[in-house]
Amino acid sequence: MHSKNYFFIIIAAVCSAAIFLYGQYNQVTYLKGKVEVIDSSKAGADSIFDLEKNTSVLPKHVVATGKGSRMELRQNDVRWRLGSLSVGRWLSEKSFWLHSGSALFCSDTAGDFTFGTREANATFSGRGTIIIEATANGGFKFIPLEAKGTISTDSGDAQEVVGGRLLLVLGKPNRFGDAYDLDILLLLKSSRLVNAFPSPLPTFEKIGLALYVQELKLKGRYDALIGDATTNDNLQMWKFGQKPEK
Repeated sequence: MHSKNYFFIIIAAVCSAAIFLYGQYNQVTYLKGKVEVIDSSKAGADSIFDLEKNTSVLPKHVVATGKGSRMELRQNDVRWRLGSLSVGRWLSEKSFWLHSGSALFCSDTAGDFTFGTREANATFSGRGTIIIEATANGGFKFIPLEAKGTISTDSGDAQEVVGGRLLLVLGKPNRFGDAYDLDILLLLKSSRLVNAFPSPLPTFEKIGLALYVQELKLKGRYDALIGDATTNDNLQMWKFGQKPEK
């Protein structure tokens, strides 16, 4: 009898510790506007509720932001931001899925992180500050403001990540599209994922260094302004200059 009670006490303690840790690692730190959660374990109206600051986002939660709305959460050493009109889901500490819209990933600690969308996914191995933007073809734009590491697909493709170099990730099968150098300074000025939050990113000094290195290498010559990718073969862009060497 005593051994059974001891077993249940241990199980309860482990479950409580897991809930506590996950709550700490997925805590909402900032909210603006209308941000809702869909609980995938429930059905009907009971599955939808407003997200609140200092609450936890669980793997069963799908987070959706309204127009002009955004949110930030801490996941252990990783900081995540979800932009306006975006739908995303944190499947685990190392895996994020974006249905639509845009998100920002920021980690100063190296690790393996999987980014996925409706049709594509890729694994980033390293550390950095990266914008993920879903495209109409089901893939996504991988835009590192600063980073050190590699990005790979399950088909065996792998590329070194370079600050300011946009890489298209396509699906069916997962593969990389073209890469283009973008103006980091313009991204910093125009992206609300960077400049519309009260707290600065902890990697801001590294972003500044990436900007300085880019200016030295490219001397203001960038490849393109990138729009949406409606299909795998149709990327909307305003292109100028030469493609970066890979």
